[in-house]
Amino acid sequence: MLLSFSHYSLRSQLWRLLLLALITCSSVTYAQAANTSTPTISKPATVTSADTQPFAINVTTSIQFERQLQLSYSAPVRMKQVLSDSLTHLPTFLAGGDSDQQDQRIYWTGAALFKILPHPRQHAVVTQLNQLATHWQGEQQQAALNLSQQIEQLMTGERIFTPLDYDNVRLNKQANTLITQNLTLILPPRPEQILVLGALDKPVWSEWKIRQDAEAYLKQSKPLSNANNSDAWVIQPDGTVEQHPIAYWNHDHHDIAPGAIVYLGFSSLPDGFETLNEDIINLLRNRAL
Repeated sequence: MLLSFSHYSLRSQLWRLLLLALITCSSVTYAQAANTSTPTISKPATVTSADTQPFAINVTTSIQFERQLQLSYSAPVRMKQVLSDSLTHLPTFLAGGDSDQQDQRIYWTGAALFKILPHPRQHAVVTQLNQLATHWQGEQQQAALNLSQQIEQLMTGERIFTPLDYDNVRLNKQANTLITQNLTLILPPRPEQILVLGALDKPVWSEWKIRQDAEAYLKQSKPLSNANNSDAWVIQPDGTVEQHPIAYWNHDHHDIAPGAIVYLGFSSLPDGFETLNEDIINLLRNRAL
């Protein structure tokens, strides 16, 4: 495994990393790139294959950050090793960045692994909503445009839906998947907001509150006349999609995790837009915190 710190000088850390490498029986070399001395830590691969090309895992607490920790591997590696390497080196990496990103515990429910950023279907969904707005007038037209703008601003990617909680991966052999390609790993702190959107006058970022359900979050927005008034879709931070009843005749409490999305679907859509609700939900479950 090769470790490089982008845009971060680690001259003061060289001796400490060398000592750590000696203790863990890893070899340490130094590479010169862009006039910056960058440490490279080589560790034994867990699996070997003559056909495997070197690959890298970019690790960050948010894809909005330009600085990312890069873990490079010369052979396939298990998820447990990737998470272990991330937990070992991420605190030191964050210590050289913004102070508000230091010493924050990882929110494993929202941790995510991505193949591609952004999601290949994001632009298509935005285009669909803009086209839908041309079929409507007044409040509905503006609502479609507001939803389009919100979805365009979301950070999405082609997500690999696999458990990432370190304890689960460490103890569960099935969760300890084999990694063989370039990926981006997001290990975020716990968010404090819920995103509420869909067939509403406008999307709303709402403060997460314990034991507050979808019906309560939706009361902070104005539903459209063609909104589904029976159920809402909740996209939990791990990408799980749940249907929560919200009407007086079927209401049943369901917990919502911090960082989730509450989506109120359209009950009726023009010809050619029948799959729009499904397309939006599939995109939202690929969101990155």
